[in-house]
Amino acid sequence: MASVYRKQNRWWIHYKDGTGRWRDISTKADTKTAAKTMAKELEHKAERQQRGLDPIHDPRSRVTLGEVMDIWWKNYGSKLRSTTINLFAEKHIRKTLGSLALVEVTKDKIETFLSEKAETLAPRSVNHLRAHLRRLFNIAINKGLWLSVNPAKQVAKAKVPKKLNDYLRDEEVPRVLAALPAKQRPLFATAIHTGGRKGELLDLRKSDIDLKERTISICRSNENDTTKGGHADLLPIADELVPYLQEAIDTSPSELVFPDAKGNRQRHDVKLQKVLRKAMVKAGIVTGFLHICRKKKCGFKERRSNGAESQCPRCSKTLFVKGIPRPVRFHDLRHTTATLLLKAEVPLATVQRVLRHTDPSITSEIYGHLDLDDMRKAVNKLSFKPTGTSPLKLVR
Repeated sequence: MASVYRKQNRWWIHYKDGTGRWRDISTKADTKTAAKTMAKELEHKAERQQRGLDPIHDPRSRVTLGEVMDIWWKNYGSKLRSTTINLFAEKHIRKTLGSLALVEVTKDKIETFLSEKAETLAPRSVNHLRAHLRRLFNIAINKGLWLSVNPAKQVAKAKVPKKLNDYLRDEEVPRVLAALPAKQRPLFATAIHTGGRKGELLDLRKSDIDLKERTISICRSNENDTTKGGHADLLPIADELVPYLQEAIDTSPSELVFPDAKGNRQRHDVKLQKVLRKAMVKAGIVTGFLHICRKKKCGFKERRSNGAESQCPRCSKTLFVKGIPRPVRFHDLRHTTATLLLKAEVPLATVQRVLRHTDPSITSEIYGHLDLDDMRKAVNKLSFKPTGTSPLKLVR
């Protein structure tokens, strides 16, 4: 708490500033009451600075947010396995806030920035921006470029609606595998049987597979020598997966198990999701049909529940019918692995090891969703057979 005292015929204030340091300053106050008023004002200002509501004016805080972004990239970002966060920050943060001095990037400024981004970005993406701003200010604090509290830390996270991840049902898996192009089938079969991530599977080498011992080693991802979890794991190979892996190994022209046509590693942005959804349509796993008129300048398009052939109501031309698959991503094959194992009553601890999660709660929370049929079977177990007595009447 701030206090005042008399020294050398002047009133002095002893208070704690916004950085948490105790300071003594002289005033021009004529009376003790005036000095106490000034002390309360300084105390209030320091409190707002400590909460990140007001900036702390320090010569070093004229450093811009863009300069801190450069420090982050040089010392930390360039060493990450993925450059996604840097590209995301450059596109959204630097363009709007990069030229501002740190003292100008206040809590209110950040809240306004994130609120505007929420109009075009998903809540999870907005939280990624908030997290990166918090990360940047932490670096500024550690480097002595910012002496106040982290303003991004004072900003509340956006609420992220919980979504149920879609997956392939057990009866759909063989249909999808049969509908896939022959060259792609081993890759998708491996994803379903192992729960492997895209980057892990594209980096899989022949030396990682031992068909004699029926084991597969997941030890690298996205051209890095570590996986997302930062460790290598040895998984068993399911009996049904063996012929798929044998085919992939025999047909691969390089050390990679699933290379491109020239034997090189497939691109990070390879459209495996597009391949999957085409196979789903071919297998008849759709939510509806899009009827489109291909006549120039007609533009008729309508979603229908059936795929029966019909004519355009505008120009009488036969409509092109396109199936609409469920929104299943390639990563959802990992959800398929986990969910089908859990539905088969495989112990959660075993599923956790297959997915290589460090915490069983992650496995349960993300992948333990059951479909409506499972819930229907569960509630139907509540069977209350009549006892022969009449129901109790409500007492009014």
